[in-house]
Amino acid sequence: MIILGYLIIFTYIFTLIFFIGPLIKKLTNLETSRKIIHIFLFAVWIFLSIFMKDTIHQVIVPVIFLFLNCLSYKFNIYKSVEREENNHFGTIYFAIAITLIMLFVFIYPKYYYSSGIATFALTFGDGFAALIGYNTNTSKIYQNKTISGFISCFIATTFSSIIFSSFYNIELSIVMCILIGLAVAIFELIGNGFDNFSIVFISFIISCLFLNYQSFMLIFSILLSEIIFMIVFFSKSIDYYGSLLSMLIVFSYMYFGGILGISILLLEYFFIFFISILKKKIIKQEKEKHTRKFLQILINGGIGTLFIILYGIFKNTSLLIISIISISGCFIDSVSSDVGTLSKKEPYDIFKQKKVEKGLSGGMSILGTISSLLCTILISLTLYFVLNLKILDFIIITSLIFGQTIIDSLIGSSIQVKYKCDKCGKITEKDKCCDRKCKQISGISWINNNMVNLISSILITFISIIIYI
Repeated sequence: MIILGYLIIFTYIFTLIFFIGPLIKKLTNLETSRKIIHIFLFAVWIFLSIFMKDTIHQVIVPVIFLFLNCLSYKFNIYKSVEREENNHFGTIYFAIAITLIMLFVFIYPKYYYSSGIATFALTFGDGFAALIGYNTNTSKIYQNKTISGFISCFIATTFSSIIFSSFYNIELSIVMCILIGLAVAIFELIGNGFDNFSIVFISFIISCLFLNYQSFMLIFSILLSEIIFMIVFFSKSIDYYGSLLSMLIVFSYMYFGGILGISILLLEYFFIFFISILKKKIIKQEKEKHTRKFLQILINGGIGTLFIILYGIFKNTSLLIISIISISGCFIDSVSSDVGTLSKKEPYDIFKQKKVEKGLSGGMSILGTISSLLCTILISLTLYFVLNLKILDFIIITSLIFGQTIIDSLIGSSIQVKYKCDKCGKITEKDKCCDRKCKQISGISWINNNMVNLISSILITFISIIIYI
């Protein structure tokens, strides 16, 4: 059976590469040839399942093709697969990804069918995304990825997962298959060949979770995280990798933090989202669209997410309180600065005792300060009533959350780097203005706004840990 399996697999693949591929290339183009071969490689997993399941040979086969793909990349052996120009390691990444999951399921056989879901997601999802995206003219949504490719990836992965689960009689509902399909479409946007990794691993992980740890909370958490990605990414309020991180944060607060955790997180985000829209309507001269980056999301949500995961594991209420203090402190600081820019009066630096320009760190406005204090009290009251806390806890939580704004302003005023433009004379936190390099006039060069936010967040979280643990 093993020898027959090798003969069938190698005959099938070489027929695709050296006969079917060149024929399709002549009739259409190289990219179409590449992706049709890519799609039809789904059958290799079926052959492995029939002839080599639970043996080391299920790992050896992709290893052999990893070696052959490396040779082809170097010497252009597979002319119907390798691009002549702008080629990347996509074929090599393909083989590595399959090798890794087949090795994993050889060690842990109970996850075997998840490797099939991952293989089908890679071949059908990624294959149809490129095939349809390349041959249709629709708008690009990220790098060279198009909306038609995104939709095609979602549909192809969803239907292939449904067919796979039906044929092998595994417990994946249609809703689960849809969620796998949407996750694959999201991670397929990575591109440059790395999508061969991202697609395989995300579909493998989610299908493993669905098949072995089914629960309504898990399904809803994944659904909600994907919805949030669609909102923040397609609205261009957060960049792609920041949106992926937002997915993880939302999933963590829903799955580990429950209704309380996710409610506070989403209310905080959508308040900031609403303020950003309001700013664009009120401040007409603000033409530049401010898209939040990965690092900003990590600094504002990373520490809180870590503690919400720890809360989910250990079920210690103190960890939940620390998590909400951490992420709410960052939120309140954003409220103070974002709402403050809507004030007609110039902000006042209480530490230097002088007025400063809007948007400059260290400045505080009455409107921004009152708004952040009211939001802080609302969050603290929610924790007070839901967790049945003492009045002292309410005072401590309020002080810590609001205190981050004060600490942030203090650091921003004293040591954050500031520059002055030689042309317009404006003091700014950016090292470039009016298309020229600005001169540093104060602060420490490596302490920018992100570093200020990180320092203030760490300080408040550290104080919270001392008090509650």
